[in-house]
Amino acid sequence: MKAIQIQAYGGPEVIEVVDLPTPTPEPGQVLVRADTLGVGYPDILLRTGVYKWKPALPSILGNEMSGHIEAIGEGVSGFQIGQPVLVFGTGGGRYAEYNAVDTALVTPLPDTVDLEAAVTIPNYLVAWAMLFGVARPHDAKTIYVNGGAGGMGTAILDLCRSEGIATIAGASSDEKCAFAAKLGTLGTVNYSNENIVDKVLEVTEGRGVDINFDQLGGPGLMQSLDMMAPLGLVISYNALAGDPDEDLFQGLRERRGKSIGFQCFSLHCYDDNPKAKADIFASIIARFADGVLTPPIHYRLPLSDARRAHELMDDRQILGKLVLKP
Repeated sequence: MKAIQIQAYGGPEVIEVVDLPTPTPEPGQVLVRADTLGVGYPDILLRTGVYKWKPALPSILGNEMSGHIEAIGEGVSGFQIGQPVLVFGTGGGRYAEYNAVDTALVTPLPDTVDLEAAVTIPNYLVAWAMLFGVARPHDAKTIYVNGGAGGMGTAILDLCRSEGIATIAGASSDEKCAFAAKLGTLGTVNYSNENIVDKVLEVTEGRGVDINFDQLGGPGLMQSLDMMAPLGLVISYNALAGDPDEDLFQGLRERRGKSIGFQCFSLHCYDDNPKAKADIFASIIARFADGVLTPPIHYRLPLSDARRAHELMDDRQILGKLVLKP
């Protein structure tokens, strides 16, 4: 089988297309033939070696796969040959034509769920966990989402749209802002040439936003505190632009009149609560099956072009979700 492997950490140049034996499922495993593979920022962290949960080298990249069960290992029940499934785990291994995986990583899918769209479900899993597990937006009037044109940003925007929650999307170009606006945003901010705080306060008529989903960090994180409404909450789930260049605690103290909250989020907080994660999966999959959630997939590349996919990710050239096809 074809697979995408790295033997050293680094840039896209370390990515290799290799031929490996098709695996045989061990007891407790199923063999899944890939239909679509999702590409996400955790794959970049795996490739560069900075991901806490990275496997030993050499390793196969990728965390997201949809496909059909090809074979079933000893002791496995509840799965059938030909059944459509989603495979999701955070330790890599998905960029291949076949995966032999523990059934704990396999989620059955209804026939009505498109397999290409299904690889975005992990993005919605994170979005759902943050929105309903952390933010609890029943009192929120407006939510800000930076990186609004990427895979995670569009998942948050689409989920908010389905809940009737007003959003403002931030992105780094007019093209990306226009793309995000198609998901029903109240407004957009091109943070390459617009002042985020001024634009957000303009759109919200001076009130600010109740929730700020931040995946950038960096200097802009401190600035964004000034666009928060009273009792607002900043949820940091990545730091693509690095750490803030100021003392975050001091910044919050200086704005204590607004009582702004701050929380760092990782999906790994569910590692010891698989039932809670499974319940979220079930809720999202039901919405996919009903057509309530409609993920935008903008780039499709063959598996052999995984290096090009990572170049696009590194250059922040992605609109929506990027997928690989075996």
